[in-house]
Amino acid sequence: MKFKNKIILFLFSTFLFFSCTRYAVITEEAFKNQTANIASNVYLTNFLKHSSDYPPVLLLDPILVNKKSLYLGDYNGLIGVLSGNGFSVFLLHFEVYPGLDLKEVGEKLIPQAVSQVQGLSNRKDYILGGVSVGGQAILHYIRSKKDPAISKVFFLGTGMDYKYNDSFIDDMKKEKRFGTDLSNSCKNKDSFCSRFISLDEDNPTTLYLYQTLWNYLPSLEENPKVWVDFELMDFPTLFVAGKLDNISTSESIHPVYRRKRGFTQFLEAGRDNGGKIDYDHLSLFAHESAPSDIYQKIADWLAKKKGE
Repeated sequence: MKFKNKIILFLFSTFLFFSCTRYAVITEEAFKNQTANIASNVYLTNFLKHSSDYPPVLLLDPILVNKKSLYLGDYNGLIGVLSGNGFSVFLLHFEVYPGLDLKEVGEKLIPQAVSQVQGLSNRKDYILGGVSVGGQAILHYIRSKKDPAISKVFFLGTGMDYKYNDSFIDDMKKEKRFGTDLSNSCKNKDSFCSRFISLDEDNPTTLYLYQTLWNYLPSLEENPKVWVDFELMDFPTLFVAGKLDNISTSESIHPVYRRKRGFTQFLEAGRDNGGKIDYDHLSLFAHESAPSDIYQKIADWLAKKKGE
């Protein structure tokens, strides 16, 4: 009987170990110390693990979401969870956003970052992680580069095919929000942008960086035809959408997921799939349950070998 109880305890402990969220603590100081300026207004931060069994992960600045949400907080965000699961993680990011061109970032800046990631990790293969609007720049990179060294790709809250009525882009065009000065209108608590903008740029849960980004929102690609080259490539791809996300909606992601070759998986983050909440765009990055509901699942998916 005692032996049986020990077996049960062992199995239960094993279950807890593999079901809990594993994360590494990342401080602001560590982030700064591990950041290098690789070009004008272009920075690469590395959380390198020399003994990692996995290809390194390259993430791009989410752009519409405060990048601090990726590493600060109780569970240190997506970067902390990936690092805690044994991945080397690199973040390509910016300090100034006006005039940022996602296509140019994808075609010119990401190749530079990939070269550095391969050199520092001493591996040719790598994983790409697209988060929020930054994922569109990664799509531009994949389309232009067609690099066979890409091991896997995942997208968290990246809108893709916006060719449907009343999409986020349609709403923004109707409200004439692109390239306009919103300084006064955003002070009105009932305004359109009050649903999205926080005035505190140091808050990791800030959705948009007030008055440094919104007035210069990068041009989002809404034509699904440009993603054809990406869809024809057969590397494994994970698509994650928030059930209540009205920016990077499931409607914009699912068509691309259906057309994508190779092994693909689609996860709609919400209560229907075991989530603590139904996720909107901000909560994908800032909610306290996102590490266990979403990030650990991403890490587990990335850790799987072919055929598992």
